[in-house]
Amino acid sequence: MTSQHPLRVGIAGCGYQGNELARAVARIDELRLVACADPDLAAASRAAAMAPDASTHPSVEALLGESEVDAILIATPHHVLAPAALAAVRAGKHVMAEKPIALNAREAAEIEAAVAEAGVCYMAGYSFRYSMAKHVHDLIAAGAAGEIQAITGAIGFAPLAKEGWTAFPESGGGPLLYVGSHLVDMFLWFLGDDAVEVYADVRRRADTGADDTSAFQVRFARGAVAQGLVTQAAASFFYTLDIQGRDGRVFLRGANFLQYEIEVASRALTAYAQPCVIRPLVGPDNVTTMLVPELKAFAQAIREGQPAPITAHDGRRVLQVLDAVVQSGRERCPVLIRDERASALVG
Repeated sequence: MTSQHPLRVGIAGCGYQGNELARAVARIDELRLVACADPDLAAASRAAAMAPDASTHPSVEALLGESEVDAILIATPHHVLAPAALAAVRAGKHVMAEKPIALNAREAAEIEAAVAEAGVCYMAGYSFRYSMAKHVHDLIAAGAAGEIQAITGAIGFAPLAKEGWTAFPESGGGPLLYVGSHLVDMFLWFLGDDAVEVYADVRRRADTGADDTSAFQVRFARGAVAQGLVTQAAASFFYTLDIQGRDGRVFLRGANFLQYEIEVASRALTAYAQPCVIRPLVGPDNVTTMLVPELKAFAQAIREGQPAPITAHDGRRVLQVLDAVVQSGRERCPVLIRDERASALVG
């Protein structure tokens, strides 16, 4: 696409995250919000109010049939992410879908195949890569840690509500998909390697059956090990990442998306020969800090005819690990990672 007119964008799913995306689009010259879809038309109207003359629709299918858009941003409940993405991709639209992009790796493989067939741009919405994780990745890329031996990460928040889609595993509720997907994406991004084996213990809520607290270990092809803790049994939101390499250590600690610090000690980089603490300057809100750069990267990929920075394949790799976490927790044994794409393509 070579035209320099703003890309016409529709949003499917107009809850909290859909409204945040609408706010972000309003700050980007390359994008123009023209349509919003949600079964709750009042919610669609609230998001549409952030743009002049944006239309409202009861579903993504109605949006695709009744409005002219170049791209769809999908921020639906987890169980709707894959069907909505497939509808948009098969209609020839570019797509950015919020993490975890699907319920499982099999659904993600179907998306990956559809994207390849349609020749559109698809981006997995792992917005942490545009804030705290980016700072850590930059340090790793600069050689601060050297060859990474191990990563320990934890992320959690206060218990989710007992009703609504976030409460039940059938709709993708629970913290494993909700925030554990971010943690696993960071493991994969930092290591640049394939996960090969997972061992996990998954504790579930007695009332809804959703995962409550999960502890897991992931072994990677080149020998590194990552350990994760994902919980909804915390007093408040938190996250930590501890990267240990042969040449140094990078430790991230955060209380929210805008308040975090990074401890660095490195034998490889003179600037960090003595342990120090970095407190990065970030934007005033999540929209400015993460969503605006994320959407700008999506728009640039479309303009240049390039793959998105975070592809459907990347999203599928995350879900392969999370599928293995669930299976290992159920079967109480290690699980080897296998490629779900081939089985999805043959039926």
